[in-house]
Amino acid sequence: MTVTLKITDEKLTQQLIPARFIPETPEEHKGKNMVYIFDSEDSFNLTYDELVEIVSKAKMAGPRMIPVLGIVK
Repeated sequence: MTVTLKITDEKLTQQLIPARFIPETPEEHKGKNMVYIFDSEDSFNLTYDELVEIVSKAKMAGPRMIPVLGIVK
C-alpha cells in the first residue's frame, strides 16, 4: 500500500520561509511550544541568496512545481 502525503500550499509556504524572518519569541512565551504562522499581512524583502534558499528548499520538498507570484526587481 502506498501512502501519499498531500501538503497544502500554505503549509509548504510556512516551511519554505527563511528562518531569519521568524520573529523572536516574546519573553512571556519562552519555553512554550509556540510556532509563528505567517499570513497575508506579512511581507518580505528578499535578497537573491534568500530566494535561492527558498527554491532549494522547494526542490527538496518534492517534485511538485511551486508557482512564484510577484515582481522580480
